[in-house]
Amino acid sequence: MTDPLQIKREATMRDFLNVVFRWKYLILAVVLLTTAVIVIVRASQPVTYVSGSRILVQRGKRSTVYIPDPRYQAWAEEMSSQLEVVLSEAVFSGARKIFADSLATLGLQGKRTFHPGAVRADVVGESNVIAISYEGLDPFECELGCAAVTRAYLTYYEKETAPPPVDDFFNAEVDDALAELTQWRQQKSDFLQKEEWAAADEEGKRVMFTISRLEASMAQSAGEMSAQQARLDKLKTFVNLPVDELDERLSATSTDSPVQSKALGDIRFELQKLKTRREELLTRYTERHPDVMSVDNQMIDLRRQLKQEVQNAYELAMAEYDELSAKHRTLMGELNTAEAEVASLPDKEKQLARIESNITAYEDKYRLLLQKKHEAQIAVATSTEFKVAVLTPPGKATAKRTGDYVRLAVGPFLSLIVGLGLAFFFESMDHSVKNAAEVEQYLGTTVLATVSETREKD
Repeated sequence: MTDPLQIKREATMRDFLNVVFRWKYLILAVVLLTTAVIVIVRASQPVTYVSGSRILVQRGKRSTVYIPDPRYQAWAEEMSSQLEVVLSEAVFSGARKIFADSLATLGLQGKRTFHPGAVRADVVGESNVIAISYEGLDPFECELGCAAVTRAYLTYYEKETAPPPVDDFFNAEVDDALAELTQWRQQKSDFLQKEEWAAADEEGKRVMFTISRLEASMAQSAGEMSAQQARLDKLKTFVNLPVDELDERLSATSTDSPVQSKALGDIRFELQKLKTRREELLTRYTERHPDVMSVDNQMIDLRRQLKQEVQNAYELAMAEYDELSAKHRTLMGELNTAEAEVASLPDKEKQLARIESNITAYEDKYRLLLQKKHEAQIAVATSTEFKVAVLTPPGKATAKRTGDYVRLAVGPFLSLIVGLGLAFFFESMDHSVKNAAEVEQYLGTTVLATVSETREKD
């Protein structure tokens, strides 16, 4: 005979509901406790506010006032550089002053402080639009901060792209050239009156003019070598930097970087995107999350590429410096040859030839400066100005919740599943007879009637 305790009966939905009903208080307690914890944690988080603006950047850079067509860089390099400018100390220093002036105007000196860490800048898609935002706990501070950064960036951009003051430069140069020319003409007049010398021969004038030209070329060559040496020194400091510090140093000198290449701009742009992506991930995950670690590994690879680009730039700069040195040595040899020719001339003829050579050189310089001044004035008057357009001005700060509403909504749902699991676990541990079906199952007989639990009425 089959043991009634071994009889298996198929579970029904009614059995499931009976378990839920019996343990309803446990399930409700788990759900309510979890929901209360989520509500308390969510309410304890401060409300952050954000104010933003959008700026359309006109790409391109004027090489000189004489070139009407601007010089364009690759889009990634150009926009990455502009993001670095927005987040640079040059813009932040101007923003601090504008922020303080705005508070002073409102009579709120010292009430609030500009925080550079609250500023973010991103490129909108693949456009030339930069989105600037300022986040904080004080909505009024966010509005003032965003407006200050936007105005400081506009001022910096217009200052950097503005044409040079050509009139002031050329007026000073023309006056200097005219003064030098007058001085050398007076020296020639004094020499002719004193020595009663008619003129220097053509050979003497040719040699002296050659010497003047070579001296000017050598001075220019020495300046180029000095500038290249300074660039080499700066590159060498970057080459010796660790990989992790190189990116920060290049970002700090983005407006005057010794390395200018499309590859470098692409790498820095990708690094900027990864940094933004990492900040977004850290709002939801820890630093040991696989997505965060994947971004970190990509940033490590890009920083290594950045290191290699700087190394390549240093080697190329060394080759350019060697070329400039060879050119300088060639000029030095030509100058020594010309001075040897001058040494063979009579002293008086040599002296007069030098005076006339200087007069010719300054006459040419004076005429050239007047011509270039006129050309520069025309170029400035007819060239297009580089400006930025504010598409969306700094607006009213809006509340921004940093919590994840999807995960917050999933919390009570998961707690319900946990509560049901606990209910069935405790049900499995309870071996008492709970209903007529179990009596029939274990006793092997039919239940004819049941008596419900009764409670005494007061």
